[in-house]
Amino acid sequence: MRCKVSLKNLSSNPIHYDYQYGLASILYKRLTTANVELADEIHRYKGFKFYTFSNLITEDRIPDNKGLNFSKAHFFISSPDNRFIKSFAEGLLMQPEFFLGKSELKANFIIENIELLEEPNFSDKCIFRTLSPIYVKTQRKKQDKLVMVDLYPKEPKFYDNLYRNLVNRYEEYYKQSLDHYHFDVLDVYNVKPKRISIGNTQRRCSLMTFEVEANPELIAFAYNAGFGEKNAMGFGCVDIVE
Repeated sequence: MRCKVSLKNLSSNPIHYDYQYGLASILYKRLTTANVELADEIHRYKGFKFYTFSNLITEDRIPDNKGLNFSKAHFFISSPDNRFIKSFAEGLLMQPEFFLGKSELKANFIIENIELLEEPNFSDKCIFRTLSPIYVKTQRKKQDKLVMVDLYPKEPKFYDNLYRNLVNRYEEYYKQSLDHYHFDVLDVYNVKPKRISIGNTQRRCSLMTFEVEANPELIAFAYNAGFGEKNAMGFGCVDIVE
């Protein structure tokens, strides 16, 4: 399930381009407002988080050298679990006003509308466009130690880990395996490398358009839960091109 959240900037101030962590915090707080039991379940659960959200999609971007400025925008929240979407929507409507940013790069927003979207029809082949960057990492040996390394789509390991992560999350969510897994990225284009700050950590990630051939169940799950890692921090949300 997916919903579109439309918002308005009440203060006309810009926000920092790295707003994902702040928006993730707002969403969790609103989830707590609407469904404290579900929020506590997410907090205590040590496995994957089965929801994601997109970047802010500005509708009238205002030029500003200080940060991202606009008067209206929208974003998407999606999850294979309808409870998440309904609780997020309820929490945002109960407390529609919120702040993003700090000091001079701080803006006051209000939710104007929330629209529940129809589920697409999924086949075994799909072209996706990222609505937020995909983050994938791996471990590599460096000076006799294993260190975490962020991956870009130019590396084959990116696709191996993208597939394994998707299958692991699918199996953990549904508590079962598919009889046969098929996953192949057929083409990738319009790749835009990004660096996103989450807390005090820089994440190397990628915006892109890519064609996937896979089990329809996996494609549907990826659409709702996101691709890659750190989905609950606003990574890996995608839309269907065709």
